[in-house]
Amino acid sequence: MKHTIGWIGLALVGLAACQQQEPAAAPLAAPPPAEPIAAAPPVVTPAEASKPALPPPATAEERSKWFKECWGLANAKDFTKFSGCYAENATSEQVDLGTPPLAGRQNIVDKNAKVFATAFPDLSGESELTIVSGDDILSVVLLKGTHKGPLPGPQGEVAPTNKKIGYLALQHVQTTPDGRSIQKERFIYDGNTFMSQLGLSPGPGRKALEQGFADKPALVSGGSEAEKANVAALGAYLSAFNKHDVPALTASVTDDAVFSDLSSPADRVGKKEVTKSAEDLFKGFPDVKMEQTSAWAAGDYVISAGRFSGTNTGDMPSMKLKKTGKTVSVEYYAVSKLAGGKVKNLWLFSNGLAFAGQLGLLPPPKAMKPAAPPASAAKDPKAAATPMTPAPAGKDAKAAGAPATPGAPPAAGAPKDAKAATTPAPANAPKEPKSPGAAPPAATPKEAKPVAPPPAAPPAVAPKAPVAPAAPAAPGGAK
Repeated sequence: MKHTIGWIGLALVGLAACQQQEPAAAPLAAPPPAEPIAAAPPVVTPAEASKPALPPPATAEERSKWFKECWGLANAKDFTKFSGCYAENATSEQVDLGTPPLAGRQNIVDKNAKVFATAFPDLSGESELTIVSGDDILSVVLLKGTHKGPLPGPQGEVAPTNKKIGYLALQHVQTTPDGRSIQKERFIYDGNTFMSQLGLSPGPGRKALEQGFADKPALVSGGSEAEKANVAALGAYLSAFNKHDVPALTASVTDDAVFSDLSSPADRVGKKEVTKSAEDLFKGFPDVKMEQTSAWAAGDYVISAGRFSGTNTGDMPSMKLKKTGKTVSVEYYAVSKLAGGKVKNLWLFSNGLAFAGQLGLLPPPKAMKPAAPPASAAKDPKAAATPMTPAPAGKDAKAAGAPATPGAPPAAGAPKDAKAATTPAPANAPKEPKSPGAAPPAATPKEAKPVAPPPAAPPAVAPKAPVAPAAPAAPGGAK
């Protein structure tokens, strides 16, 4: 019995030992993941399938090349292809002319480009400087041509003068997101210069320009440290200007600085002339300021935009201007070239006629009397009661007033004395002030802002002069 129990005990001990030595059973493997259910392919309609794939957005270099090609189409008067440079709902604005923007591709081509191509058969535009910055393209354009065809004006057509024009304008284009068509464009230039060159204004004006910039740079904004430094240098200049700190302002320009206020007959050359110009302006407009809204930098250049404003509460003997007590507010674009952190060249674009008009220096317009009805009208009561369309200006082009933007409603009738009405704000003309450009590079930005300037706001005081013609050089203001 003892043996039996012993053997049973040993068996149980052995069994326990065997159980301790045997490895634990391996866990069962996880089941493989279920196959994902494939999504149903999108339904593509036949119309969508037939659409060509859209090209990627144009590069900065491609936009610059396209801009030049559009100008080539405009110069060649190939309006069919040229219209393709615009988006269907594009707008084109002439800054501070007092006329609404043209809206729609066809309007821009028909009511601007084709009209001026008729008035100036040899019309051409050449880009002297181009900066591409994102969807913004800004360019200084030299416009040249000979007035050999009728030019629409507020009092009828202005007969051909056979005179040559040649002046600089600033074109600001905003493209569609793909960079392949114009969505919005703005054009700014001095109206008096245009009229003076046509012989429609006896006031001092710049002579027709034959040659533009020597190098004609085409630049792309890259956001480099050098570009940022140039914007900062211009910011220092603008700060000094708005504080009326003449010593600081003078220190921010080179000794050989050249300032070109394109609404004035001549440039200001050298630091001494720049300083004198600023001092005179501060005396005539003690609260004058330049409010920059946008800036684009590339290479050695900065193009800026903003608004000049001030109240004329002081005399300006250098311009033979007695204080008017009136406030002015006009837009400007400025092109600045820097060297060693200082301003070396500055081209200021504004409309001197708008400036003079807001100061009340232009006589009020006089309504034009309707042309006498023909003899046959006496026999036809209906014909006699119908107002006649003003006859073309012919030899009396000066009396007809300044041409207006084609397709836009005239600002007002022609003044009694066209000479007085179209006189700009030159430095030497009696009671004619200089435009905001009387100041040194007032266009210097305070700081760069990556946004484009807002649409032109109506001036504080509407000009009383007839509007200047739309820029003929860029048919529709296009590239």
